[in-house]
Amino acid sequence: MTCWYMMIADALLTLTSIVFSLMLRLEISNPGYLFSRYFQSIWPFTILAVVVRPALFYAAGLYRRIWRYATPRDFMTLVGAVLAGSIILFSVTIFVFTPHLIDVFPRSIFILEAILSILLLGGIRVLIKVSESYSGDIDWKKSDVVNNKRVLIVGAGNTGINIARELKNNLQLGMKICAFLDDDPKKIGMKTQGIPVFGPLIKLSDVVKKHNIDEVIIAISEAPEQTIKNVRYMCENIPVAFTTMPSLISFIEGTEEWGDIPSSSLKLPMSMPDITAEEIKAVVRVMQSRNLSIGSQTVEFERLVALQANAKYAVAVTNGTSALHMCMVAANIKQDDEVITTPFSFISSANCILYERAKPVFVDIDPVSYNIDSRKIEAAITNRTKAILVVHIFGQPADMDTIIEIADRHNLIVIEDACEAVGAEYKGKRTGAIAKAGVFAFYPNKQMTTGEGACLVTNDEEWAALFRSLRNQGRDKFDGWLNHSRLGYNYRMSEINATLGVVQLKRLDEFLKKRNTVAMEYNKALLTSEDLIPLKIIPTTTRMSWFVYVVRLSPGIDRDYVIREMEKNGIPTRPYFTPIHLQPFYADLFGFKEGDFPEAEAAGRSIIALPFHTNMKVEEISVVCRALKSVLSGMK
Repeated sequence: MTCWYMMIADALLTLTSIVFSLMLRLEISNPGYLFSRYFQSIWPFTILAVVVRPALFYAAGLYRRIWRYATPRDFMTLVGAVLAGSIILFSVTIFVFTPHLIDVFPRSIFILEAILSILLLGGIRVLIKVSESYSGDIDWKKSDVVNNKRVLIVGAGNTGINIARELKNNLQLGMKICAFLDDDPKKIGMKTQGIPVFGPLIKLSDVVKKHNIDEVIIAISEAPEQTIKNVRYMCENIPVAFTTMPSLISFIEGTEEWGDIPSSSLKLPMSMPDITAEEIKAVVRVMQSRNLSIGSQTVEFERLVALQANAKYAVAVTNGTSALHMCMVAANIKQDDEVITTPFSFISSANCILYERAKPVFVDIDPVSYNIDSRKIEAAITNRTKAILVVHIFGQPADMDTIIEIADRHNLIVIEDACEAVGAEYKGKRTGAIAKAGVFAFYPNKQMTTGEGACLVTNDEEWAALFRSLRNQGRDKFDGWLNHSRLGYNYRMSEINATLGVVQLKRLDEFLKKRNTVAMEYNKALLTSEDLIPLKIIPTTTRMSWFVYVVRLSPGIDRDYVIREMEKNGIPTRPYFTPIHLQPFYADLFGFKEGDFPEAEAAGRSIIALPFHTNMKVEEISVVCRALKSVLSGMK
């Protein structure tokens, strides 16, 4: 139908709705009597109605709709236009027509007329949607097309569901949807569109074989690129035909490759931050605020960090290295001073000492916890020793009571490098503020993340004020613009990093519980392996904060060979750690050599970190452990 035909039809249907509403309201069954008795007095309302309704439909764009393809939104627009028309009719009739042109007009007629208009005007469009056809239309349901290609859709989100609807409505494609495959535990085991949802994704091969799948449609365009590559790789290995739906951005930009899909290898992530819509919305809000440095989000982040550490003060900075450096400055470490620390750590825990031209004095580690061996500290103290920098390695606190007792006896300052141990507890006390000051870091592989960033905690007000000055180019609280009281640094955390941290910190307990569950699953899977020694949780650790999951290989096993073979299986692993004293720069500068710290060296030769993150699935852990056991058995 053309626009004019539809407008005339709508005008006639509006007139019909008025007639029937009057008949219902006045309980008159004879239309002739109705016209002779009442229409002479309500003709202004009738004329206005048959003009207003089509006019509003035109303004709402309803005459530009192809009703054969109408959506629920189109029908909601129609209802809105009818109700808007009824409001106009009511207003004009009550305030203009009555009592000048119309003596009496029952108000209930407005409601009846609106309801009948929705039914009649909407009903005709429903009939059009159902009955309208074109010469080229084919009734595929009555054709001989057979859905003989069995399809699995990877992704039970909006993209996957829309694909399922299209395939159901286009039988000519000959595809039968057998199942969805998804990672969301809330969807697994349920049905959507009447189609079962299986999962997680790593079970792709099992689902394809069990249900005789002919083709896989990968409909997870918003998933990380590596996840999509993993699914493609699994399809290639089964083998089964597959198609990848592009993301909207790649479709618009033309970056998605169609036709030949490049081969990829299965690769589990070594680590992965847990980012949700809440974090993204928070970052967007900060971007929209235009306040991107030292604002309300930094203040809130510092408050939350201090709260979780049971500390009085917290100061947010760019990263863990800068935070440790400021601790050295606050401790008044000078050239030729000595700071005792561990050689088994990330290198920044020693570099920060060198920044102040002091000397790191290494003490070997405890072979069980891999933390600094508190029993060996006192022998390393000299008249130049000024501080002890304790590292809580892998998220397990060091023997703090013994260390602080030694420090008090020798008038030394203790600093906690808790960069790997946010939320950990030592004898019921949170790490970070047990000593004079502590540092948490939030790189993406940590328990929680700010992208890049760290936070110092302390119970000392003077140190907190000094940290704030040092991070901001040496400005004190009451310094004027561009005035600087001391040598400082540009170590400020941005508002973007801080707001990400605010959301993440509120989820910290959730993260630690999930990471503990993943670690326990690893322990269970590796329990029977004689060649592997998982990290032991010592009695003083009342809350472990799993940073990474590490295992120690039995003596005689080539750790580097294991890493290479695991990589061939698409599973990344990492050596943790090369002892700092054997790093070329330190060996050249201080003359360190192998044999200086045998426990740290033995750990450095034999410990590997396995893939580990908050949302790691049992099936992924199983893949890692089976591969590791296979590599080890192949070496015998």
